[in-house]
Amino acid sequence: MQTQDGIALLTLNRPATGNSMNAELLADLRSALRELAAQTALRGVLITGAGKAFSLGGDVRAYHRALSSDSFDAAAYGDRLTSLLSEVVLTVRSIGCPVLAAVNGQAAGAGFSLALACDLRLASRRASFHFAYGAIGASTDAGMAWFLPRVVGYPRALELLLEQPVLRAARAQREGLVSAVVEPEELVGAGLARLRELADAAPHAVRSAKRLLDRSLSTDLAGHLELERRDFAEGVASQDMRHGITALLDGEWPRFQGR
Repeated sequence: MQTQDGIALLTLNRPATGNSMNAELLADLRSALRELAAQTALRGVLITGAGKAFSLGGDVRAYHRALSSDSFDAAAYGDRLTSLLSEVVLTVRSIGCPVLAAVNGQAAGAGFSLALACDLRLASRRASFHFAYGAIGASTDAGMAWFLPRVVGYPRALELLLEQPVLRAARAQREGLVSAVVEPEELVGAGLARLRELADAAPHAVRSAKRLLDRSLSTDLAGHLELERRDFAEGVASQDMRHGITALLDGEWPRFQGR
């Protein structure tokens, strides 16, 4: 993990296995994300994969080896991994600044879900998105069935989960899964540049936007208005909002400090 000027670069680093997710990688990822979530001065996080893949999801070879043992408790093993995955996804969503997935290659299964858990997605022309679950007779995990309808809508999400096509980068962009497709060698630079563009926004406004949108589909209008009221009142008390109003009236560009 590297951080510079308030922007963190987090790289999944099991390239020999396509950055497949075993317990060790998930535990390390959880720790790194928790560290980032605690940094109030952070303005952006970019997640990408080392090597040719973003992440191939669960470590299928490890599953196969484990399932070959008569004494292996498959249910306990699956529960442990999905619990770690859930903690990773919840921590991603708890980060108060924009989180961008720079999908450099295949994103399959839980790797696809991790990309969906991020606020924004940028793809290399070599990237592809594989649902993968149906191919091994598994149900979704890591929030796939929660995030997908929020990105593409319920009817399309159901159709995609039933068909489980492989989505190349251009089609993923047409489906609304990624905001842009770039050349492989430009991917990380483009992702960091996008986060730097977003870093000028007031941190309170960014945190509030993420929080309110996440809750909007599970809160009635009255409840949502109450959440907005509380967030707005918090913002009014901040130095950033006072500075923003003063800058607007003076015809200047505000420089928010997160206070």
